[in-house]
Order: sequence, then structure tokens, then C-alpha cells
Amino acid sequence: MKKFKSLFIYTLILSFVGMTVMSGCKKKDDDDDDNNNTSKKYALVIDNGAQTINPDQSVTYSAKLVDVDGNITTPSGVTWTTSNSEICTISSSGGVSVVATGEVTVTASVTVDGFTYTASVPLGIYSPTLFTVVPGAIIFEAGYSLQLEVVHFTTETGITYSYTSSNASVASVNSSGLVTFNATGSCTISVTASNLPDNPFVVPVLVVGEPDVVLPVTRVEVNPPSGDIFKNETLQLTAKAYNPDGEVAGSTFTWTSSNPEIATVDATGKVSPVRTGETYIKATCQGVFAQAEILVNPDTIVLVTPFWKDMQPGQTFQFTATAYKNERSIPLSGATVYPVTFQWMMLDYGPGFEMFNIGTCDQNGNVTLKNDAMTGMVSMVMAWDVNNEYVGGGAMIMVDFGLPFKKK
Repeated sequence: MKKFKSLFIYTLILSFVGMTVMSGCKKKDDDDDDNNNTSKKYALVIDNGAQTINPDQSVTYSAKLVDVDGNITTPSGVTWTTSNSEICTISSSGGVSVVATGEVTVTASVTVDGFTYTASVPLGIYSPTLFTVVPGAIIFEAGYSLQLEVVHFTTETGITYSYTSSNASVASVNSSGLVTFNATGSCTISVTASNLPDNPFVVPVLVVGEPDVVLPVTRVEVNPPSGDIFKNETLQLTAKAYNPDGEVAGSTFTWTSSNPEIATVDATGKVSPVRTGETYIKATCQGVFAQAEILVNPDTIVLVTPFWKDMQPGQTFQFTATAYKNERSIPLSGATVYPVTFQWMMLDYGPGFEMFNIGTCDQNGNVTLKNDAMTGMVSMVMAWDVNNEYVGGGAMIMVDFGLPFKKK
């Protein structure tokens, strides 16, 4: 069950990495003695980059040092911190323990030869929604722009999206989802679907300045920075490397996938899907990297009806599910319906999050809320093909305000 749940939520929640923040506490003087080891400067890079996860997921961060000649080493004694321990904590080995939903900044720090180097990345921890935004978390330099993409599988037509920034002076967003990075700092971009006005998708953003350590490569860009593909498609990514003087001509890149069970990538940046889910494709040049967030869409889409249901404590409601053949060129409203036997469940948030478990679901799609379910709480009911656990869909349930429901 965990395997399906994680993959299903990956289909709903995604994340993106542009670049990692790299800094040292001192700048290199032109008069520094290059043969003096105490003058040797590095940049600290967090390998994982910007991410968004759900409350029952986990992530372990790692970091590396890149020197002024582009050499890469793995430092010891890295100190890890988060900006809000009430959202999550992080161990000395970089392992994150989720406490609550929200967004934080994860920071790594290490001292080498008397110099202290730090790097930071944003991490969002959110419950799943019925649509997703890619990239789902962003770290980028001031002075650039990035287009958000919304992925929403539904037969409903006429859905529109609105975009708001918590701090437009750091990152602003226009009505079409184009984010402009204006100044260093952090903020969030909220994306709200017209059919889900109370459940926006939140994108944490960290805007950084240029690194203060001059490396052979200071920035890498991957184009496109995100993408959604079907299992019968491929996607060609390209990469460019930059330093303060501009693009570094003749750069070579190493391409890797964070999860080759979802999608693989060859030496040219060509992405080939393997199965439904989400992965990151990373392009690395002389220790500096960027990565694209890739969503592999399923061959079959399961729609649970209704998508959103307000229920009162103690109430029972019958959900239904339908499976459709999923093709990019054919809208789901005209797609082929597959006969599927479904298995049902309600989202289980696990130990420590019992208050989010608001009810139960039987194998016919009947959901019953607990009598003491707290008003305003949100959860999800899911249905998937008993013969293919990677084919599933879900709907959101909110505990309605008012008196407990009583059967007549």
C-alpha cells in the first residue's frame, strides 16, 4: 500500500530545482597566494535542490564542495538546519523528519581551512491536491523569469487558475503563471483552481544572488525546466553552463535521473519514461548543476466523482470511479472507458498525524466520517485498479462546518 500511495501522491505533487545557493564567508583577493591552502576557496552545493513532499514522505540531503578549479569533494562535518523546527527537523546526517505542513529553508554549513561555507534550498511539505504545478518548488537567481505549468486531469471544462505571490518584491507572478525573480529572499506562489477555491497548490520560492566564489561554472540552466510526458513519448532536454562572463562555450554535461525507475536519461539529455510517477533529471557541469522536474503521466486515468465533497461528522457518502484511456490528443470527455475493478482507501497520514485521519472508506467507495472529525479538516479518498496499483485517482473531502450529521 505504501508503494501505491507514494506513487499516487507523486502524480499529484511535484517539485523543481533550478540551482543551489552557494556562498563562502570571504571573497578571494587578487593578491591571495594561490599556493597557500588557507586561501583556497570553495562553493558548497546541496545535491537535492528545491523540493516539495507530502507529510508521509521523507528526504535525506547531501552536500559537496566545488573548488575554484571545478574539482568536487565530499566534505565531512556538515551542519544541517531548518528555518522552522515546528515544520520539520533535520539530523546531522541530513535526514528530514516531518512535523507539520508548511515551507522551510534547509541550510547546510561547513568550515574548511578557516572558511565557513553555506548553501540553502527551499522545502515545501503539503498535503496532496487534485492538481499539480511544475515546478513545485523553485530556487533561482534574481533577474530571471520562469513559467509555471499546471497539470490537472479532469473531464470538467472551463477551469481557470489564479496566481498570487506572498511577497512580490522577492518574486512576482502574472495572470498566466510567469514568475519573475526580483530580489533575494523567500516567498510562496499560490496557484488556485476555479473549481477548488479553498485548496491552492503552494510553490515555495527562494531567490538568490550570484555566488561570491568565482568558479569555472557558476550557473547551469536546463531547458525546459519541467515537463509532463506520456509513456509513449520522449523529451529532449538541453543544458547550458555560465560564469560571470557569460555562457561557457564547449561545456560538457553529465545527465542523471533521480529515479530511473520512473524515467531514464541518456548522455544527450533525452528522457525516456519507464512508468508513472515523478523524477528529476539533473545536468551537471564541473560540480554545478540544474535539474528539470519530470512527470510521467499514466496510460490510464482514474477519475473519482465528485472531485470535492463537503461532509459533516458521522455522514456517509458514496463515491464512484471511472477509468479512461489517457492520450494527449484526446480529451478525457471523449476518451475510451476501461472496465476496471477498483480498490478503495482513505489517505492514512501515519503515526503522529492521526488527527488528519477523519474517516474510513469501504471497498465500494462508501466513505464514513468519524463522529469527532474536526471541522475544516481535509483528507483524500483514493481508488485504483486492483490489477495495476500505479493506475489510480482521488477526490478531496472536507469536514463541513455545522452540527454533526445524524441519520434519519
